[in-house]
Amino acid sequence: MRTPPPGAWCLAIAVATSAPVGGAPAVAQQIEPYGQTLQFGTGYINVPAAWVSSRNADVWLAISAKDIPSFAERSKQGLASRMNTNLAIDTHWARRFAVGLSLYSQNPEWGAFAQALILRDGELSPYLPAIAVGARNIGKYDEEDRFLIGRDVALDSTGRSRKRAGHRFVAFNTAPTLYVVATKDIPLSTYSSVGRTSISLSIGYGNGLFSDDGKLNTNNPAPVYNNSGTIARGLFLGGRFVIHPSLNTTLAVLAENDAWDWNAGVSFDWRGLTAGLYGTELEAGGRDGYQEGFNVYNYAKLNFSIGYAGNLGLISGGTLLRSRITQLERERQRLRTEIAWRERRIQQLENEIVVARQAELARLDRLREELETELHAERTAVRRASDRLRELEQARTAPASRPPEPPRAKPPSTPER
Repeated sequence: MRTPPPGAWCLAIAVATSAPVGGAPAVAQQIEPYGQTLQFGTGYINVPAAWVSSRNADVWLAISAKDIPSFAERSKQGLASRMNTNLAIDTHWARRFAVGLSLYSQNPEWGAFAQALILRDGELSPYLPAIAVGARNIGKYDEEDRFLIGRDVALDSTGRSRKRAGHRFVAFNTAPTLYVVATKDIPLSTYSSVGRTSISLSIGYGNGLFSDDGKLNTNNPAPVYNNSGTIARGLFLGGRFVIHPSLNTTLAVLAENDAWDWNAGVSFDWRGLTAGLYGTELEAGGRDGYQEGFNVYNYAKLNFSIGYAGNLGLISGGTLLRSRITQLERERQRLRTEIAWRERRIQQLENEIVVARQAELARLDRLREELETELHAERTAVRRASDRLRELEQARTAPASRPPEPPRAKPPSTPER
């Protein structure tokens, strides 16, 4: 059976071991984690969900891009100028609060966002949804539209660059944007070896980014900011269908109405690494032949995002662990190098000992030969001296009674004839 991921990866309300006074035991509720929206915190595509991670210090980091080919002549606009990018980081704390920061476009402007979870899904009753309140675009950039492109960089009369709101966006007042949202998760199966299939539905209301059109619709004969897709001013809703193709992967099919347009797409998660592909303003169709909305609004757009989800505590602990592992690996390599060096030194010393032994044996052989030669010479000398001494002693003890014979007379020589 697939083990439900801890903390941030599921929202679990523990089953009570005994019934509370006056009621039945609480029903356990496990919620699939939500990914990050295109521009702000966790939720669907653009709209939020009433969900906060049950594990402290969970974090989401996401980079998204929206393709806005706003030039009438598309050949004059490159890919870099068409893609409006967004960077957002979302953190969850104390099982009830989420805070984060978003950077808008490439200029960039910025805005903070936050959410407080008032009621968890199934906390008081299995039939009650989760309820949360939140805020978006908290900061000084109040002229932002729903695409967060209300400000641009321009050169003033002195040649210095500064950010300013375009004349079309000066009537916007979207900082901050406040909202309330309710979310209900509905399991469609029990947990299997890879996970559980479920759907979730959300509905909410907000001002600012969810309802402020900057008077672009009211001050123009044609609906410039939005010409279709709005159910009711400020009302948004969303839904998702979640399956698990394998043990460590999650696939979510998303659909929503962000109070302005209908959007849909898919997101994929593998061990915290996420990727999403979405279509927005789908009800508006293509932009061919449409010249209203500054060539920005009221046509379908392609969006994509990539991100990472983790936990600051585990990341820091993993960093310390990796640092410790690195230190141990370096120590291991140092010890291996030292051992190899000392083994080579031992081999060298053993070879020197063998050579020394061989040299010593050779020296001892030469010394032995020299000593044996000297010993042989001394013995020979002693033997010669002993023989001579013996001869002298024998000669001294010979009998003297016998006189020596006189020399014989030589006969006279006969003369030759």
